[in-house]
Amino acid sequence: MAEDEMETYRRCIGQQLEELELLNSIYCGPGELQMLDAGVVADFNEFLAEDKGKSFTDLPSHLEYIIKLNLSNSHSVEVRVELPHLYPLLERARVSVHSPLLGKSREQCLKTDVENYQNELPAEDAAEPYVFQLLSWLLEKIEELLKRPDSEFSEPKLPPAPPQPVTSHLERLWIYSHHIKSSAKRQELIRQARQLDLTGFSRPGKPGIICVEGDADNVQEFWRCIKALRWQKISVVRTEPRQRKRGFEDFSEQLFNEEDGVMGMGQFIRFLEAHGFAYMKSELFGLA
Repeated sequence: MAEDEMETYRRCIGQQLEELELLNSIYCGPGELQMLDAGVVADFNEFLAEDKGKSFTDLPSHLEYIIKLNLSNSHSVEVRVELPHLYPLLERARVSVHSPLLGKSREQCLKTDVENYQNELPAEDAAEPYVFQLLSWLLEKIEELLKRPDSEFSEPKLPPAPPQPVTSHLERLWIYSHHIKSSAKRQELIRQARQLDLTGFSRPGKPGIICVEGDADNVQEFWRCIKALRWQKISVVRTEPRQRKRGFEDFSEQLFNEEDGVMGMGQFIRFLEAHGFAYMKSELFGLA
């Protein structure tokens, strides 16, 4: 692993431990903060204390804990927090609230509000730990949701739909980025694709091109995860649903001759043509 990439992981892990120490001092009552795997903290501290050449693959599971928020009506709700290894610099905290107090409709409303909260974080705040601020905001939001009448969340009762056969469809996604240079991002693209059993390629440099194919749900999960990283500009160029077969055997990073980080266009075009994707010349670059 490159030294700058390792330093990114070490910085993120260090910030996560510092934030956890703060939360422990605030939510210090019995059962207010529960670690799902207390051994991760010791493993993280050992990772930081080791020589800087230690591989990222030696990192243990993610830091994950549950915090009990006490409401003004003497009830409480549990908030589950999972921190990806690259939080807060490149990834967002995964936060979920499940409570019988909320009900399905309020819970879904809260889930959307949490996503919007993280999306709207100023860039300078998003690069710093923000779980405590999010928990404070959540407490107020939940109190407000519980005060709203049930009629706002009632849904018309529909007859149950007949069971549908479970089918799996292949989907292909073409993604265009202003650039892909960060070694941490490049590693994360490969990790996410392989974890979701996707095939395709990523082309680092300027511009950055990503193609993923596989189960449609997994393809959309890949897009949801990577677009949450910090990009100057990234967008889906083309979605190809209901594909009959895959065009690649695995997911890998493809490098082409380049100058000053600019893609070697000729080699890349030949690469597309060799895999049967000549039509993407127009979609990606406006070439006939």
